[in-house]
Amino acid sequence: MGTVGQMLAGNLAVVALFVLVWSRTSYWLKLVPRPWRDMLFAATISLGTLATMSMGVEFQPGLYFDLRHALLAVAALFGGWPAAVMTTVIASIYRASMGGGGVAAGLVGIGLASSMGLLVHYFARRRSQSMGLVIATAVLASTAASLGQYLALPSQALSFVDAVVPNSIINALATAITGIFYLRAYRLSAERELMATALFHAPDYAFVKDADGRFVAANDAIARFAGLESARGLIGRTCMSVMSSEAAAKTQLEERAIMNSGQPVVDQEEQKVDASGQSHWYSTTKVPLRGPDGKIIGMAGVMRDVTADKILRQELLASRDTLSYALSEMNGGIAMIDADGHLIFCNDRYRNSFPYTGHLRIPGADMRDILAAVIETGEQLTAPKSAGAGWVQATLGNLLSEHEEEINLFDGTWLQVRSHTTSNGTSMVLVSDVTRFKQAQKELNSATDQLKQLARTDGLTDLLNRRAFDEALENEIRRGSRSGAPLSLLMIDVDLFKAFNDHYGHPAGDECLRQVSQLLRESLKRPADLAARYGGEEFAAILPDTDEDGAYLVADAFRRAVSQARIPHEASERGYVTASVGVATYMPDNVERSALELAQTADGALYSAKAAGRDRVFGTQVARKEARYAPY
Repeated sequence: MGTVGQMLAGNLAVVALFVLVWSRTSYWLKLVPRPWRDMLFAATISLGTLATMSMGVEFQPGLYFDLRHALLAVAALFGGWPAAVMTTVIASIYRASMGGGGVAAGLVGIGLASSMGLLVHYFARRRSQSMGLVIATAVLASTAASLGQYLALPSQALSFVDAVVPNSIINALATAITGIFYLRAYRLSAERELMATALFHAPDYAFVKDADGRFVAANDAIARFAGLESARGLIGRTCMSVMSSEAAAKTQLEERAIMNSGQPVVDQEEQKVDASGQSHWYSTTKVPLRGPDGKIIGMAGVMRDVTADKILRQELLASRDTLSYALSEMNGGIAMIDADGHLIFCNDRYRNSFPYTGHLRIPGADMRDILAAVIETGEQLTAPKSAGAGWVQATLGNLLSEHEEEINLFDGTWLQVRSHTTSNGTSMVLVSDVTRFKQAQKELNSATDQLKQLARTDGLTDLLNRRAFDEALENEIRRGSRSGAPLSLLMIDVDLFKAFNDHYGHPAGDECLRQVSQLLRESLKRPADLAARYGGEEFAAILPDTDEDGAYLVADAFRRAVSQARIPHEASERGYVTASVGVATYMPDNVERSALELAQTADGALYSAKAAGRDRVFGTQVARKEARYAPY
C-alpha cells in the first residue's frame, strides 16, 4: 500500500487531476444545457471521490484516511444540491462496499462534508465564487466531517487527537486548495466566455490571429465579410483561403510587418470589397499580442464600417469649402461678434473694407479696441476726433443689436453696416460698399433738383413760369393771412410788343424779353422777392412783406431801368422799349385774402397804366378799391 506520505500525495494528485480535467473541459461544455452540465460536474467529482477513497490510508482494519471530504465539499459548494446528492450517494455506496468497522464513521463523514458545502452554498445565496466562502467551507466541512467520524467510530479505535486533528487539518488544506484551484479555473473560464461573448456580439468586425496568421477567434461579422455563415468556419483558416489572392497577399504583408515591428496600426482607413462585391470604407486597428515572455504570439484586429462617416465627412468638407469660397468671393464683408463684443469670425472682404484697422479685425479681437483705433486713426469721418468712450460703447451696442447705418470713411468711401442678432446670442454684421450708390444717389438728387427747377422755370427768361408763380402766390397769400404782413404784386407788360415782333421778328422779340427779364431780376433786391414770366410779353413779381409805398418804389425802379436800356423800338412813338406796371397791395388790415383777387386787382391797375399812356406805374390797395396814380 506504500507509505502514508505517498498515499496522501497520491490522494492530492487525484484531487488536482479531476479538478483540472473539469476546469479544462467546462468551457467546451458551455453549450450543454445547465442541468446536464451540472450532472457531468457531479459525475466527474464523484469519480475523483472514488479514486481518492480507493487510494486511502488504512490505519486499522476497516479504518481509512483519504481526501474525499475535499471533493465532496467542493462539489456541494459549487454544484449545489444536484452535485451534492450524486456525489454523496456514490461515495456512500462505495464506502459501504469497502466494509470494515469504520463504515458508519465513513458515511457520517461523507454526509457532513457534503452538508457543510451545501450549507455554505445556500447561505451565500449562490454567490459561492468567493475566496472567503471557499475557506469557510474548507474549515466547516473538514472539522464537521472529522468530528462526526470520530464520534461514529467504535470505542477506543483511535484517540481524539489521532482521529480529528490530522484529518481536519489535511482535509481543510486539501479542500481550500481544491476550491481555490477550481475557483481560479472557473473565473478564467467565465472571463474567457465573457470575452468570447463580447467578441461575438461586437458590432464591429473583430478577430484574433496566431503568429502564423490563422484565425483563432472571430465574430460572425468578420465571417460574413469573408463570405462565411458563421465564425466557426473561419477558425483555423488564413486570409489566403477566404480572400482573393491579391487582397490576401496585401493583408498578410501588412500583418507580418505589424508582428515583426511590434507597432500597432490604429484607425487606418481603407476601401475594401466584401464577399458580396460591395465596396465600403473601413477603419482598421490591428494590435500585436505578446505572451508572458514578451514575445509576439499573435495579433488582434477590429474593423469598423465608416462608409457613412466617410461620405458625411466628404460632404462636410465640400460644404466647408463651398462656404469658405462663397464667403471669400461674396461682394460684401461678413463678421460674427459674440455677446461680449469679441470678433469670432470675419472674411477678407470685411477686413479689406477698413484700410486703417483691417489688420486688427481678426478672430478673438475685442471690438472696443478696434473702435478705439478707428478714432485714433481718423478712419471714419463720423467718429469723434478724440477719445470717445461713449461713442465706442454706443457703436458696439448698435453692432450687437438690430441696426443699420451708413458710415463715411476718410477716403470718401461709403459703407453700409447692417447688424442682426442670431438665436445663440451672437451678432452677424454685413458690410457693403455703397460708394457708387451714394454717388449715383447724389447725381440723381441733383438731376431731380434740376428737373424740378426746369419744371418751375420759363425756358426763355429763366424766371419762374406761370405754374410756379401761381403756387408761390398761393403760399404767400396763406402766409400773409396768418401773419398779417403786407403783400404786393406787380403785373408788368412790355408796351407795344406785338408791333416789336412784327417789325424786328420773333428772335429779336425773344432777345428783348430776355433783356427785360434780366432788368426785372436786378430790380428785386430781396431774396424773398420772386419774378415770373406770366405769359407772352407779360411778367409778374411777388413782393412779400412789402407795403404800397415799397411796391411803388420797386415798380418805378424797374420801369425806369427798362426805359434807360434804350432797346430800339421803331414802332413806338418813343423809339425804344418801355414797360407798364400795375401794382396791387394787401395791407395788414386785409384779413381775408385771395390770390385771384390780388391778381385781378393788379391786372386792372396794369390796364389803367396802359390806358393812361403806357410807360407808367399804376397801383391800388385791394381793400380800399381806391386808385392812386403816379405818372413818371
